[in-house]
Amino acid sequence: MGNSLKGKVAVVTGSGQGIGRGVALFFASEGAKVVTNNRKPVDKSRIENTEGLSAEEFQRMVALKGDAGSTAEEIIRMGGEAIAFYGDVADFETAGRLVETAVQTFGRIDILVNNAAGLGQGTVEGTTEEEWDYMTQAKMKGAFHTMHYAIPYMKKNKFGRILNCASNAWRGIANLSAYSAGNSGVVGLTKAAAKELQSFGITVNAYCPQADSPGHILEFSKTIQSLDEDMRLSAEKMRQIEKQHGDPYDLAPFLAYLCTEDARYISGSVFGVTGAGRIEYFSEPEITSVISREDRTWNVEELKKEVPENLLKNYVRLEERDSWKGAGGGENLCNSVIFPRGEEYKGFSNTAYLNMILGFGHPSKCSIGNVTFGPGAHNNWHRHFGYQVLMVTGGEGYYQEWGKPVRRIKAGDVVISEPGVKHWHGATQDHWFVHIGMILNEERPTEGLEELTEEEYRSITK
Repeated sequence: MGNSLKGKVAVVTGSGQGIGRGVALFFASEGAKVVTNNRKPVDKSRIENTEGLSAEEFQRMVALKGDAGSTAEEIIRMGGEAIAFYGDVADFETAGRLVETAVQTFGRIDILVNNAAGLGQGTVEGTTEEEWDYMTQAKMKGAFHTMHYAIPYMKKNKFGRILNCASNAWRGIANLSAYSAGNSGVVGLTKAAAKELQSFGITVNAYCPQADSPGHILEFSKTIQSLDEDMRLSAEKMRQIEKQHGDPYDLAPFLAYLCTEDARYISGSVFGVTGAGRIEYFSEPEITSVISREDRTWNVEELKKEVPENLLKNYVRLEERDSWKGAGGGENLCNSVIFPRGEEYKGFSNTAYLNMILGFGHPSKCSIGNVTFGPGAHNNWHRHFGYQVLMVTGGEGYYQEWGKPVRRIKAGDVVISEPGVKHWHGATQDHWFVHIGMILNEERPTEGLEELTEEEYRSITK
């Protein structure tokens, strides 16, 4: 057992099973005293397969089922301290009693993890009012209720760590309209509360988890079945998704880190974290372009010209943005933050795009191109007859020179290769990748060499 949370008291809602259980167990292993919670006790013997799961899926789901009591008992068996509280935090008074249970039992509350959620799927047209409430209230109202009661105690102690569970769906996923709305609300609440509490020693962050849980088995299966034919996932995409849904206990270390003194400067942020060890940081929403007039307002004819030419000159059409066919839980091919992606390029494996800004033969003896690699896309072994400078502007990828280890590179990294050096570069298997490539003092065109096969690529980058 560690001691990064020694002496801290944590309330973890929705911790009877799945991700919440993993978080509660890990926090306890790091020395925290934990109040576990879910709506009501669970009797595994009474669970029925009413959703059409396969026998294997159903058995796996039942095995993962549990409740606040079983989680608390496991913590105590580990040598930790815990108490179970049953109740729906979407109810205002119940949430208050949950927080009071922590204070009365352990004397304080330092950490609040709002993990409770109502899972489901459905379009705007097909979702009922009851389903909407179920998928939004546990998320938004539950987080607000527990925060409302916990914050006064945290202010008094001049310390607090609040973690609100969201999902990649906060950016909007088709067939998950209510669930997307609930998670978007959690992100907004998180960012607002972080600004309100920054002077009190209290941080507020949101996390978007992917890990094994009953909800993942049930709802992901139903969502996949509901997708239209043109949105069906490939076997490779399914493999990527399942890989990230590992043991929820294994995603908890990052959440524990956010609760330490070392992370006191991190607040108002959104992170993705998986049971396979992947941690993502979401960018902040910001205004990227503006058009304005000072003398008068616009008319429609003027806007027909100004909007596409100036306001939305780098606009990415909806069909080219996030979708289930993308990687990393919803990411699709992405434009560079600097240049449009250009035309699809057939010279690389898988989907890639090239926007050639300066080509070979330019009087400057410098060629410049913006390359966008889809997940798993890469070029073959090749060499340039000039210095190559790669400036990564988005996503994550790999670079390798012959006979040397592969390097993982991300936005902000710069790679320089000398003339004649044999190398390859491309995206990771589960993320898009964008770089600007420049070849300086280019004496002759790039020379293509051996193919980097898919088998070699996977063995190198696994």
